[in-house]
Amino acid sequence: MGALGANRTVRDAIVAGIFYPDDAAGLIDAVDDALCAALGPDSRNEPTRPIAIVSPHAAFEYACDVQAAAWASAARGPVDRVVIVAPLRRRGESAAYLPESDAFRTPLGDIEVDTGACADLESCNTLFSCNDIPHLESHAIEVQLPFMRRLFPEALLVPILVADDSILASGVARAIDLVLGDDFDRTLLVASANLASSIVAADAARRSDDALAMMQALAWRDLAERSDIAGATAVSSVMAVGSMRGARYRLIKRIDSLRHGSPAAERIVNYAAVSWYPGAGS
Repeated sequence: MGALGANRTVRDAIVAGIFYPDDAAGLIDAVDDALCAALGPDSRNEPTRPIAIVSPHAAFEYACDVQAAAWASAARGPVDRVVIVAPLRRRGESAAYLPESDAFRTPLGDIEVDTGACADLESCNTLFSCNDIPHLESHAIEVQLPFMRRLFPEALLVPILVADDSILASGVARAIDLVLGDDFDRTLLVASANLASSIVAADAARRSDDALAMMQALAWRDLAERSDIAGATAVSSVMAVGSMRGARYRLIKRIDSLRHGSPAAERIVNYAAVSWYPGAGS
């Protein structure tokens, strides 16, 4: 944990050099190359940016192109605030954690936390508490930040870690609606989540198909029950937000870890980039 003056702290980049390059030049090259590849002709078919996206929380080695595809779909902007909801690594808890830190460090510069929004979230629902320790234990928000930094360098961050508890999704969504509902036109919602995994490729694919069908149907209650999806409650929390009613789903990209020649003994993980756009009545 770094200090920025007597009363100001920054959450350090814990997995830089492990999950993604730790030098600025190398990270810029990796992110920009992936974004440029994602910003192809198909990306221009949507007239507006999405309300929300799903981006994997895997290392760049496995899913950089999928992460870039998700973030590139939102590149039209404008975005002043990014809310990233990600899974808590701890088991047996039913809570949502906001940071105590004022900024999150990246090799590309620090990203300022929207401390006002975080304070309002904490005060409006008892499921929230401010604690940096869970944020230091998790990489799921950190791996999204290089894309946020490149696309929206001035945007503020609202980082939320949610436990694997289906009851939390509606509470987190209601709090987001209450605190940020008036500013959704300049706010991007991001769920940091992988799909299913298995030692059997067909099993991982089938269960991932089911999860994606729930996302398409906006069946957030059903998805929240899926303990086999790494980040199900995070995605469900985003899906349950009021502005998502009637939203139009788009599956942008999907892969699994087999393409990297993972040993047969390893679990096969599915990854997807998903976005939701305003519906006809939005």
